[in-house]
Amino acid sequence: MWAVVVVMLAMLNGPQAIVITDAGTFTSEAECQTAIAAAIPSKLDAESKAQLEKGERRYVCVRAIAPQKAN
Repeated sequence: MWAVVVVMLAMLNGPQAIVITDAGTFTSEAECQTAIAAAIPSKLDAESKAQLEKGERRYVCVRAIAPQKAN
């Protein structure tokens, strides 16, 4: 399972990585990349779009780790 994650790094606040739950999950990385290409940057507000264009914000696909079974 793959999910879209937004990654930002602020010098004073430190890193932030937020899973974009509205996008859903995907069975392959290619599906996830397609969803990013279709939705980003068209759905961003002006501030977020400016951050993306300056490289201060990235949208990446990350493979989710399966839950661990309790012993």
